[in-house]
Amino acid sequence: MQRAQLLGRLYRERQFFLTVDAGEADTRWKDSGETILVQGIIDAYFETDEGLVLVDYKTDKVENPDGSDLIAKYQVQLDYYAEALTRLTGQPVAEKLIYSFALRKELKL
Repeated sequence: MQRAQLLGRLYRERQFFLTVDAGEADTRWKDSGETILVQGIIDAYFETDEGLVLVDYKTDKVENPDGSDLIAKYQVQLDYYAEALTRLTGQPVAEKLIYSFALRKELKL
């Protein structure tokens, strides 16, 4: 991230709104033809030659030392964030990361 910041390729706190098919959020709404609005703030992302790297900071208490519980809890959120970033920038998201302050390390999804 430091290198990306020096190159002017680091972006922080990007607000977004995203419409998705309601069936993605709840299978009971599959085929309803309805959409839902997802909104959020992406903590950080940066550009690489391979695509964007999405970073989300988490302060949650972590039960598993490998962070697998944190990954399971936030997988869907980061999937939506990645979709929003791709729509906003037109660039693919090459990597999704959670930085856990409790574990003091990054977790790759």
